[in-house]
Amino acid sequence: MLETETTKKKQKHFAKIAILGGGSPYCADFLSGVLRNPEALRGSEIILMDINAERLELVYTISSHLFKHAGINITLKRTTNLEEALSDASFVLITFRTGGLNASIQDEKIPPRYGVIGHDAIGPGGFFYALRTVPVLAGIAAEVEKLAPKAFVLNYTTPSNIIIEAIAQYSGIRVIGLSRNFIHETTLMSYEAGLATDEELQLYPRTIGVNHATWTTALWHNGTDILPQILKWSERIIAQKREMTADNYQQLMHALLATNYGAIPSYDLHYYYFPEIVLDFQARRATTPSEDLLKLFNEAATHYKSEVHKEVPQLLKLVNDNGLANFALSVIQSILDDLGNEWVLNVPNHGAVNFLDDEHVVEIPCRVDARGATPLTQSDGGLAMDQRGLITALADYEGAAARAALWGDRKSAIKALTANPLVHSYSKAEKLYEALAAVHRDYLPERILS
Repeated sequence: MLETETTKKKQKHFAKIAILGGGSPYCADFLSGVLRNPEALRGSEIILMDINAERLELVYTISSHLFKHAGINITLKRTTNLEEALSDASFVLITFRTGGLNASIQDEKIPPRYGVIGHDAIGPGGFFYALRTVPVLAGIAAEVEKLAPKAFVLNYTTPSNIIIEAIAQYSGIRVIGLSRNFIHETTLMSYEAGLATDEELQLYPRTIGVNHATWTTALWHNGTDILPQILKWSERIIAQKREMTADNYQQLMHALLATNYGAIPSYDLHYYYFPEIVLDFQARRATTPSEDLLKLFNEAATHYKSEVHKEVPQLLKLVNDNGLANFALSVIQSILDDLGNEWVLNVPNHGAVNFLDDEHVVEIPCRVDARGATPLTQSDGGLAMDQRGLITALADYEGAAARAALWGDRKSAIKALTANPLVHSYSKAEKLYEALAAVHRDYLPERILS
């Protein structure tokens, strides 16, 4: 957890928090976080919005019972009307999936047929996730400008960088991308290296890159850079020469990257550096991650139905979100109370990273206070030329994808997909595009289908 050492006098303000996708288990996790820390939003209002009225009612009813039982001074509402949710909102949380998990399953299953990694946030799968989502969010951004022009929009939805760059190009609203990956990765590697056991350990990273592709080139704890100790652990892992298995291959690839590049890689960087290994292990899986998540969501829905009439129901935590719900609450509190905490977030570059264009979205440390998230200048972040190349290519691809999703046609979309480092073939991009567009056409604008 990144926080400034200075304890400031808290200045409590009323806030209206609109959660779009309020019927999802992710929303339930956020509300669980509120229950654990009710003082953060005392006197505020949370309004849940979802187009699925049944799921919305389940989450709302259970949460209302829990709020009442805990005696929390927070007003909880629900609606299926977007305008009602957004009107005068202080914060808007984006948590929905256009097309749902069934669409994400196709994003994971189809690309491997063409020799490309299947994933719901990167590669062709992430690209089509963006094509489905950006037009919807452009409409929401227009409503935010009209109904809540001072609101902060906090985005959970992937692929975060494409979505945020598209919104920034389309509107002037204040948007911040949330990702807990850097905390999960740095804390996990610190733990494995025998340096930390506390998930809330105060670690101050020098992290630079784009969402799902960052390097941490320094990691301070109590004023000491502990990166050298983590690298020694990585070297010991490599020296053991263990055989790669489905259980350990990701850990081994991370250790290889850390040892060879002298920095902590983000969780998904191995997709770009070892694609053939990832494809091999993906082929061995009986189910995709989204299929597993759909099963968990269905279990959550069944659980909520069994709990809905209880006076003190349980919000069963089934979603492994790496603490994203608590993270969102911490960011909101840092803005409301003008705390000036530092968090690694996804924001427009604005010159903070010197080798990327200003309009591209970066994942770097930011100062979070009443003004929002201000990116802290990183220069090149200590990255070598052989590390910067992939980051630059990804940022340019994301920019092209954002524009294709906003305004493009079929031709511009295929060119953007070709620029993805996991594709890098126009003929392959055409085949992938046709296959994925065919299954997602109900969620895509006509302009990119012809």
